[in-house]
Amino acid sequence: MASVLRTVFPNPFIAAECQSFQIDMAPIPTNLYETYAQCNEDIVIEAVLRAQLLRAGRSMDSIRYIEIGANHPFQTSSTYLLHKLYGATGVLVEPIPALAETLRKARPRDTVVNCAVSVSTEKSIRLHVHEKNELSSISTDHISYFKNFGGTEKIVETIECENMHINDFMRSHYGAYCDYLSVDVEGLDAALLLEMDRVFQPTLIQCEHEGRANLFLEILKPRGYGLLAQTDVNTIFLKTAVL
Repeated sequence: MASVLRTVFPNPFIAAECQSFQIDMAPIPTNLYETYAQCNEDIVIEAVLRAQLLRAGRSMDSIRYIEIGANHPFQTSSTYLLHKLYGATGVLVEPIPALAETLRKARPRDTVVNCAVSVSTEKSIRLHVHEKNELSSISTDHISYFKNFGGTEKIVETIECENMHINDFMRSHYGAYCDYLSVDVEGLDAALLLEMDRVFQPTLIQCEHEGRANLFLEILKPRGYGLLAQTDVNTIFLKTAVL
């Protein structure tokens, strides 16, 4: 596999520790690699998919992802690193129209779907847009948990947006395969994964655990997934049959 051109920066943590203990830094630089995800999950995903695609004899530009709850094209995106470094493409889902338009402008090679994805079969659904748009949700109960960010008092508007049931969405947009599914729908991740038809089998599934990693393990283990990694925010599961 050809090497990719990636941005690196000298590691300031190593420099600070060496300075603190008055120790010279090692002669070969140790760098921080570019990352866009909330807790560096994209670096984990990239490493796993590099190994998986090597085993499968596929090129990295064949990676296909689905990001439900995309929000921003770069910041906190778990798919942008794959998109930028390897030319990977996929489907980005965002219910807030202004954010969906930004995604279309910044990620033109991806398919952007401006809708909510839920377990409801209704054609439209009410979305509560928070001042911190990352916290927007169809559930006011979930928004109320974030009192440090103003909770429900900081809901700036409630909009009616198009809605797709998770299985209707997956039938329309899953495609021939999916290497990586990211789910971040503010409090409803577990419900979506529980409802998702078992015919859909992405290699990797990432979801926001909110301190309930065991719940997601209970949902995904019977579907053939093992817990691969856990950050402060997300859990990442791997389809065990690929190993």
